[in-house]
Amino acid sequence: MKKLLLVVIIVLAVVGLSYLGNNKKTDEPDTVQTFSVIEQPIESTVLASGRLTYGDEFQIRSEVNARVEEITVEEGDLVKKGQVLIRLDQESFETEVDNQQTNVALRAIDKERAQLRIESLQIQLNRQLKLASQGAAQATTIEDMENQIAQAKVDLKMQSLLQSQAQEALDQAKKRLEKTIIRAPVSGLVSALDIKKGELAVSGGADISLMTLVDPSVIFTEIDVDEADIGHVSLGLPVRVFAVAFLDEELTGEVTKIATSARNVPGKNSLVFPVEVKVQGNENVTLRPGMSTRAEIVNRSERSWPLVPIEAIQEQTEGGEVSFKVFIAKDGKVTSKNVELGTQDDRYQAIKSGLSASDEVVIGPYRVLRTLKDGQAITVKNDD
Repeated sequence: MKKLLLVVIIVLAVVGLSYLGNNKKTDEPDTVQTFSVIEQPIESTVLASGRLTYGDEFQIRSEVNARVEEITVEEGDLVKKGQVLIRLDQESFETEVDNQQTNVALRAIDKERAQLRIESLQIQLNRQLKLASQGAAQATTIEDMENQIAQAKVDLKMQSLLQSQAQEALDQAKKRLEKTIIRAPVSGLVSALDIKKGELAVSGGADISLMTLVDPSVIFTEIDVDEADIGHVSLGLPVRVFAVAFLDEELTGEVTKIATSARNVPGKNSLVFPVEVKVQGNENVTLRPGMSTRAEIVNRSERSWPLVPIEAIQEQTEGGEVSFKVFIAKDGKVTSKNVELGTQDDRYQAIKSGLSASDEVVIGPYRVLRTLKDGQAITVKNDD
């Protein structure tokens, strides 16, 4: 009996202390921190990642099938327009040129023979005409001579056509021979070398390149912007670019192209839009194509907005509709105000409507802020 009485006394004591503690806590106003609303332009950023590429890129391909006899450059070399890059085996192409030259010469002989026959027949015809004027030649003989001349002229036309065809075949053979010497179409940097001496260079393959030339004076990074952020990206916006190999060096860039359609990227649930950023070089770093990059697309507002720290924004749901509010501290009490949100950066949220620069918004602590009610008494204590 005594033990039971002791237990009851202890329980009552605990409940009483808890009640007194709760009453004491309720009676004391919560201490909060506030922030004076500022009004200024806001700079928002869109974060994305990508890889560096050079500007103009040229895939060097072979226009004939032949084995590589010599490669005159190495990966990383700078080359000038017209410089010899690769020499292919020329033997079969030189043989073809020789054969076509012989054919052209034979066709020239046939044409000359046809011309001489016409001249010979014309002399004979003139002789028969002279005899006919003296009554010593028959008309049938003259007629036969005229027919032979007409046929010889047709043969001459045919030989001229065959000679032209032979010359065209020779020209094509020479062009194929010339294509065994592969030259740089532009000045640039050899960024990739995809063939070795002795390997077969194949023509007509769109995906088969011998090497890649790039313009090293222009550097781009192609970044993937999430579809939720693409609305905040426009041409000409400045970009802060960081190569992963040089994270301490900030490079400046500019948005130069935005894809018109989205694409899927492995490892991401949402769609992305490829965005091209032209990057300014930096003498402190050596940029190479393929380097991973992190980009911050900067979108700075032209007008000033009331700004508050992000932590001051409270989300509320009423009737299925989501809205936002902040608590204003005034005369030792708080009052909630609905606000319309604008752009935000890493620290501040722009307010389109609902606040003015004279307001003091409650920013914390979070455990107090999430339980505040309209008209609740508070004590303001801000850090110095």
